[in-house]
Amino acid sequence: MKNKTYLLPFASLLLAGGILCTGCSSTPASSVTAAVSTASSVEEVSAMDGYDYLNDYVGLWGYYGIDLWLRVYEDSTFEFVNSEDETIYTGTVDADEYGMNLYFDDDNPQMRLDLSVSGDLLEEGSSDALHPVDAIVTQASCFEKNGLEINAAVDSADPIRLDNGVSSFTGKGTGYNTDECYWQVTKYNDTTHDGLREIQFDAVCYIPDSSIPYFGQTYETYISSELYDAYSGTWLTASTARGDTNRGDNHYYHTVYRNDKAYDIEFFFSTDWNMSSSSDDKIFTKSYVVYLPEDYDGLVFAAQAQPDNYTDAMALDNLENVSPEGNIMDLPPPLNPYASLYFDICG
Repeated sequence: MKNKTYLLPFASLLLAGGILCTGCSSTPASSVTAAVSTASSVEEVSAMDGYDYLNDYVGLWGYYGIDLWLRVYEDSTFEFVNSEDETIYTGTVDADEYGMNLYFDDDNPQMRLDLSVSGDLLEEGSSDALHPVDAIVTQASCFEKNGLEINAAVDSADPIRLDNGVSSFTGKGTGYNTDECYWQVTKYNDTTHDGLREIQFDAVCYIPDSSIPYFGQTYETYISSELYDAYSGTWLTASTARGDTNRGDNHYYHTVYRNDKAYDIEFFFSTDWNMSSSSDDKIFTKSYVVYLPEDYDGLVFAAQAQPDNYTDAMALDNLENVSPEGNIMDLPPPLNPYASLYFDICG
């Protein structure tokens, strides 16, 4: 889930010291005297033969690992665009058989792109390169594009606080209250075999006694946690587990996509509530085993904040029936994606 950030302005043009002609002439087989060019350079030969090298570069080019694209037009103009196909820079282009010079409409320096043997365009003075692409496909993950940070560490020695992470109430919402809780995620197995990665981890929520008001009667306590694919933002939907459950009760299978490649994710989990802990905390444990393709690294565990009212809390609890496998940024308002803790399970 790491992507390179492209920093502008572009590197200044490093002027070439000369042009190397890689072709060689041969004596004509015919007895007729061959025409001899009087051109003094490769550029003059190119101009004389009438071929427009711009045709070799017209189209869409994408950077490797950078969300930036170059579109070259037949009228010798170009534009750099972002993942939303919004224009960032424009200018004119001068092409030859060895590459292109880009002249920007603003104050950015001239940019040279050299054509490689593989057909890539190499940015002179930089390690960056472009290659021909058919369409704009973003490299950035859904989490990165929307500012959702991995803000909680797996295997942390200390539990991490989640504001408004627990809600409690009696009956149909009487005395509804939210307060802090603490989450700790610990991996205890991470192995790969036959192209499949198996990860086992526990997500433990500690609810301080002070976070639950004294109700004087039976009350309910709600917390929320889910799995997401950071690349697409897909919610790996699971039904709400009530009370203590075993892994056989909670078995799910989802397919997510990145750059048109499918990744199958299978997981099981069990739940255990210890509401009579010997400590001052009430303890909830969610124990997972997940199976992932070995080249997939986008699994995120999210501990989610509770809404500030009972109605929205019930709506959040019912979200699985409203937006199964929905995108985290498109789920209904009871879920605030910016109020969650996110743990990178694959890291």
